[in-house]
Amino acid sequence: MIDAAQIVGIDPKTWMWWERDEREPYVHQYPAIIRYLAYEPWPEPVTSGEQLLAHRRRHGLSIKRAAEIAGVDEGTFGRWESGEWKPQPRSLPLVARFLDYSG
Repeated sequence: MIDAAQIVGIDPKTWMWWERDEREPYVHQYPAIIRYLAYEPWPEPVTSGEQLLAHRRRHGLSIKRAAEIAGVDEGTFGRWESGEWKPQPRSLPLVARFLDYSG
C-alpha cells in the first residue's frame, strides 16, 4: 500500500481510504491512478454522459476546465455529464471537440 501510494503521489492514509471506499479520488489524481493500475477503474462508458465523465477523469480535468475546452458553461457541461441533459444536435460539435482533447 505504501509503495502504491508513493507511486501515485499520495499519502498512504489516502490510499487506505480509497481501498475502503471511504473517499473518492480527486479528479486530478485519476491520470496517476490509471497509469499505476494500467487500466481505467470504472465500467466501460455507455451513455454520452459517462463518456464525458470518463474522458474528463482520464485527463484529470475539472468540470470548469472541461467546459472551457468544449466551449460551454460549467452548468451545461455538468448536466450533460450527469445525464440530466442530452446534447442537442447543434451542440454535438462541442462534445466532439472535448472528446478529441488529448491534453
